[in-house]
Amino acid sequence: MGFKVTTAICLLQMALCPGLGADLGAGDRLPLQNKNVEIGQPAPYAPEVEGYDKKGNPVYWDPKPHVVPLGDGKYAFKWIGHSGRELTLVYQRPDVVDVIVEADLVLTPKNHFGYKYLVRNLKTSKQNFGGFQVQTFSPAAKPEKQPGFYATDPAFRRTQLPPEERFGIYFSPLGEERQTRPGQSVVFELTSPDLPGILQCHAHADTLTMMGVGEEPPAVLEDLYLRRDAWPHGYTIGPDERISNMSAKARLEYLTEHLLQMLQLGWIEDKPTMQWYKDNLQAGKTVEVRTRAQKDFERKLITSEVYGLMSYLLR
Repeated sequence: MGFKVTTAICLLQMALCPGLGADLGAGDRLPLQNKNVEIGQPAPYAPEVEGYDKKGNPVYWDPKPHVVPLGDGKYAFKWIGHSGRELTLVYQRPDVVDVIVEADLVLTPKNHFGYKYLVRNLKTSKQNFGGFQVQTFSPAAKPEKQPGFYATDPAFRRTQLPPEERFGIYFSPLGEERQTRPGQSVVFELTSPDLPGILQCHAHADTLTMMGVGEEPPAVLEDLYLRRDAWPHGYTIGPDERISNMSAKARLEYLTEHLLQMLQLGWIEDKPTMQWYKDNLQAGKTVEVRTRAQKDFERKLITSEVYGLMSYLLR
């Protein structure tokens, strides 16, 4: 019954580079783990009372819901409708896209940061790209709107959400002409006065549910819909007000504390390179670190995430 969860590797990889589409280098990036959720059969249920006969006896509706796998992350949700006919809804899992995200960080004329994300829907994807969300801790972050695409309106952020979700920015294509098919790419942009930090991002496939009936499915089938925690997810660089408010010493500590994570993500070539940065950050040698980061990036010993963090957090 319900979900069968296994572990899989997705190809969602993140990068920050001066010039989108550039060779990122820094060795092999670690493929990110993702939950591959296999949808099973609905949970046990009781027939619903849909009315009463002339004698006042209840008339029950038994939808007989069941799920038929169709392959490539699609499932047929079947049930008996109120009319007595069998109905079918084709459901598309959101995790059937293989995505690479590259992020380019530049200073704007207003001395803000421009974050540009190139989202690649790889040829190995089984569906069109459907949406991209980047986590931010920046109330002032604003998406750059572009025709044919939806972007979160900062004025309608839900203040009841926890901070780690409240300021996330979501982008998605609108209409068939804006679809990003396997092998194609799309660019999204946002601006913020805040410095970059290592934050989460998510992507998902297009058409999570493809309605083919004029009746809502039973609740036990709707309960099988996958939520955002099933989306392919990883790490990139995004605006973080907390880092902007840090002292210079605290930023040094932040970089030092996250070096191991950068290594594990494949953003730093090897342990000796990581150790050099650790030793020199702890010694407070900011000029030397920035100079070395420039050279290491050119030699592809670090990725542009690391280069961006070292360049801007040590200014």
